[in-house]
Amino acid sequence: MAVSSESQPGSAHAVYVALRHRFAEGRYAPGQRLTEAAVAADLGVSRTPVREAIGRLLAEGLVIPAARGVAVAALTAAEAKHLFVLRATLEALAAELAATRQARGQLPPADIDALDRAVDAVEAAVQTHDAHASAQANLALHRAIGAAAGNPFLEDTLHRVWDRIAVTTVANLDDPHWAGAITEQHRAIVAGIRAGDPAAAGSAAKAHIEAAGRAYKPARENEPRTAATTQPTR
Repeated sequence: MAVSSESQPGSAHAVYVALRHRFAEGRYAPGQRLTEAAVAADLGVSRTPVREAIGRLLAEGLVIPAARGVAVAALTAAEAKHLFVLRATLEALAAELAATRQARGQLPPADIDALDRAVDAVEAAVQTHDAHASAQANLALHRAIGAAAGNPFLEDTLHRVWDRIAVTTVANLDDPHWAGAITEQHRAIVAGIRAGDPAAAGSAAKAHIEAAGRAYKPARENEPRTAATTQPTR
């Protein structure tokens, strides 16, 4: 994926954003080694902005130092537990705020309809048994709920939490029992928002993320790869 020319004034930032998207979409596996050369070739940019972007990712804990490059950071069981506690609180707040906006007539009907379509998209992706497609559709739904909350600071915090967890989400959505349960949970959240009921929406969101935490399976790290052969997954 070439970085858009529209983002060239901040090319290092553009690379950083592109890499964050890849983490959020589960395109990288825990333990996967990334080199400047491989990432630069994949994004169609020079190595200098890649180096700067990787520095930011290191500071945020999304990657860790590795021989001749960096590796995708994997969550420990303790880290995952802490993140899911935080995520449950944040996503409940997002759903509550979205429902409050709905009750006040501040949420456009098109946004509510988009949430319903996003739920349908997750269900359709799950039925294909494509864990990567399911993970991307799932994240798109949660992002839409975060945006509906209308609080940019909350949304930014959620993005950071999602990025840390997303690399393992694919493994969880590959579990047919969990994948089959999420549609009903998603519909309960959206129903609460549509009804303008903050308590119902928040409770459903919190219950959903707590269930996700219980279903969470730490992703197994890849075997080390050589810098010459490692390429970001597509």
